[in-house]
Amino acid sequence: MDFSTFFYDLYNVPQGSGIDYYSTPHLIWLGVLLLIIIGVSLAYRSMNGSSRTQFKKGFAIFIISMEIFRQVTYLIMGRYRLEYLPFHLCGFTEFTILIYAFTKNKIAKESLYALGIVGALMALVFADWLILPLLNFQSIQSFLVHGCLIAFIVMLVFAGELKPNYKNLPMVFIIHLVLCFGLYYFNKAFDTNFFFMNYPSPGSPLVFFEELFGNPGYVFFTIVLVGIVWLIEYLPWVIFGRNRKHIKYTYKDVKNPKY
Repeated sequence: MDFSTFFYDLYNVPQGSGIDYYSTPHLIWLGVLLLIIIGVSLAYRSMNGSSRTQFKKGFAIFIISMEIFRQVTYLIMGRYRLEYLPFHLCGFTEFTILIYAFTKNKIAKESLYALGIVGALMALVFADWLILPLLNFQSIQSFLVHGCLIAFIVMLVFAGELKPNYKNLPMVFIIHLVLCFGLYYFNKAFDTNFFFMNYPSPGSPLVFFEELFGNPGYVFFTIVLVGIVWLIEYLPWVIFGRNRKHIKYTYKDVKNPKY
């Protein structure tokens, strides 16, 4: 096992030492993370109320700790760049998880389902850190963090703690729109690319959208895409919720007929 490139970063890693998209290492990582997500969700569902509270807090702290480890490592190596700040969607999801774990804020919880799980999933499928070697701290940390983000959200849904409510979406949209405006000017001032508003992440579908709609046209199309994703995410819950209410109403009428 070669650990010689363990502390390399995106700017000094030897060319050709990374992982290919959907190669065996990439697929193994995705498979392992899937098992972790299933295991965490089953374990959380079996817990009682107090155990769940403690587990959520511990899990949230673990996720933040991995981010702190990444930040500190780059600082110690003297290779820190502003683009390493946790200002991408998944970075904000880390903090949203921490907020929810300690406050049970409903908008934070809605944000996790509405944007957090999709962002983390897309990051794993179209990972932009695959130019790094398999045995590299940033590569390992990125896979683990994004897998843990999904695991945290899925366990809430699986346990029935997170029941998506489309009525909270306007507030979720407003909060992230404000973040986008702030990051747009931050990107321009410091030549960063948070939320991929300056250029799309290599290998992601945004590259295709940039070819179709140009730059910054793809940014506006992304907003439309978010609406489509929300429709896919929330429509089953709306339909299921209505059917469930209908079943309860019918059962009540049969049990207590009005005659």
